[in-house]
Amino acid sequence: MGTYDADLQAAVDSASVALDAHVITADQLVEHLRATLAERDVETADDAWLERTAEGIRGDSNYLIDSEPHDFTPHHDPLG
Repeated sequence: MGTYDADLQAAVDSASVALDAHVITADQLVEHLRATLAERDVETADDAWLERTAEGIRGDSNYLIDSEPHDFTPHHDPLG
């Protein structure tokens, strides 16, 4: 298992909760995930990552990310 940025996982968790609580529909998941990332100052143009992640959330409400967007740059030192 890899180590990934906490902001990414938090955004995924938030989107999963919103889907489970019926705040959003499955069709709204990608845009909600994009907005949730933006709230954490994370922007990505990696639509394939967003789609894969949304599919992961749809399949498992406890989805753990297994990659980062290709254009992702962490805002902090992950080791410090």
